[in-house]
Amino acid sequence: MEYHLHRWSVVGDFFKAPEAQRIRLSGFRNQDERRVTTSAVELVEGRRITTVSGSIYILEDIDPDYLNWMVDNNYPYDPENPIKVK
Repeated sequence: MEYHLHRWSVVGDFFKAPEAQRIRLSGFRNQDERRVTTSAVELVEGRRITTVSGSIYILEDIDPDYLNWMVDNNYPYDPENPIKVK
């Protein structure tokens, strides 16, 4: 299933061992007012993200607070390729 994710940010698996941590996304799906957190990110293709569960998310507008945090912590933001995974 494909969704559009608005006001998104990256979140982590903070309660797992560092070697088992994977990133997830949090945001508002299809402009509704219910915040969702995705399963772990599996594949990144520009603004198209596929999760472990098989859901596809198209990243729309970034959460302004998350963008400010990125700027404050010297993380570069590329709007065409916004998610970096190892």
